[in-house]
Amino acid sequence: MRIGEAAARAGVSLDTLRYYERNGLLPRAPRTSNGYREYSDATVARIQFVRNALQFGFSGKQIAGFLRARESGRPPCHDVRAAGQRILDEMDRQLRDLATTRARVERTLIEWDRRLAATPNGTAARLLESIEPRSR
Repeated sequence: MRIGEAAARAGVSLDTLRYYERNGLLPRAPRTSNGYREYSDATVARIQFVRNALQFGFSGKQIAGFLRARESGRPPCHDVRAAGQRILDEMDRQLRDLATTRARVERTLIEWDRRLAATPNGTAARLLESIEPRSR
């Protein structure tokens, strides 16, 4: 199949398909005698595999490395598992940071309600100036 059909069947744009090919996520497509790229059902499956891995949290560079290792006969299973753990660890860190930030915003809103209740109408409560810097 040609590039347009392969991209449509895989649910990606032509640019995405070309990007995957340029960056080692897909093997270079063979070309017909008139220069058109020819793609197979296996290519469509590989695009879907790459998309799933990207959505999981792996970078394109990581996926390309895993694929190169696999294709050279070195199963990257332990590397994939370790990288997956790093993704989870980063998510946990981000969730902790988000929970801390949420609590800070909640405290600020409570303080703002207190300030607004004590501020006469038409008078500035200076809410934005009361935002405390985030601790590092």
